[in-house]
Amino acid sequence: MLEHMANVFLPSCEDTLDEAVGERKIFYRLGESEFFQYANKNTGSGGLALIDIIPRMVVENQGFDRVYLDRFDKSLVYELFESARYKLNCKAAMKAMLESGDVVLVYRSQYRIPTSIPYIVQTSKLGTKVFANISDFVEMDQYGKYNVVQTRNYNALMAVIFAACIAQRIVSRKSMLPASLLDGFALSYATMLETVINSLVHMDPVMQDKMKYLATEFALIQMYGTETGTKLFYRYKDKYYPKLSKLVTDTIDNQFQLDHFDNMTLFIEELKKNYPSMKGLTPYLVMDKWIRRYGPATVMSIDYLGYHLYTICMVLMESPLITRMTMEPIMVKNKGTEMYRELQNII
Repeated sequence: MLEHMANVFLPSCEDTLDEAVGERKIFYRLGESEFFQYANKNTGSGGLALIDIIPRMVVENQGFDRVYLDRFDKSLVYELFESARYKLNCKAAMKAMLESGDVVLVYRSQYRIPTSIPYIVQTSKLGTKVFANISDFVEMDQYGKYNVVQTRNYNALMAVIFAACIAQRIVSRKSMLPASLLDGFALSYATMLETVINSLVHMDPVMQDKMKYLATEFALIQMYGTETGTKLFYRYKDKYYPKLSKLVTDTIDNQFQLDHFDNMTLFIEELKKNYPSMKGLTPYLVMDKWIRRYGPATVMSIDYLGYHLYTICMVLMESPLITRMTMEPIMVKNKGTEMYRELQNII
């Protein structure tokens, strides 16, 4: 991630933060996200920009405290991993990941970061660790124990832990998502983006399908790069867009320049060029509508698909950080139920 690492003290064994090395994967360079760049310019804490704060999450005593399970109140451990509150078949595995340090929970003692940046991934020669920020969901009592004070925050806390555990497993595997999970992942993203854009320009049903089609390809290219993402997209055409004839999809493919899937600004510019009804779109109109519709905690998932995973987990855990309107696109074609099962299987 982070080109500007001055004043951040990192052990020499640590290679990357939130980066995919070599071939692009679902967790790519956070700094490539246009919306992270925007947040970095306009959001900070303690006189530092986000790009200087986030690496501090991986080092103790640099503004974030590490929270091990023995620092949790016993009632909190029980509610998360032992009670019937969460019907997950992977709770024991999640708890083991926290105990082993594969997933490290951090709590701010100095800096604030947005809830839309829930965790960062650290890869090194020793393996993969994910650092998840739980600062907004727990409080420390007079005895130094952490607990959930507001009941609604149980679901928010479980969502970020669940997502962080899955992220660790995905990066450790060094492979693509299983096909059924990838389908739900890309289709739910495409439906969310189409819904937002439709609320701005009011498309007819055929144009809505075209928009989902293009948004699916955008998601796959963002996750896996142009070459792999384009290859993966081929099997989506007939399977998920039967209403679009081959003539229509060939026309879309021929009109839409492949390099305009590289980032959201280029993507929107190409939409405007090919579809006059979209001439008023801008990236920040889309971002603003996305936030209003789905909640601020989801905003980074517009173009950083590593955090779209977090959005999905927030929906599945019924986190209070997302709006109820997020439920419908995640559950499109029953993919939400399938993803719930597949995500547990990954852990």
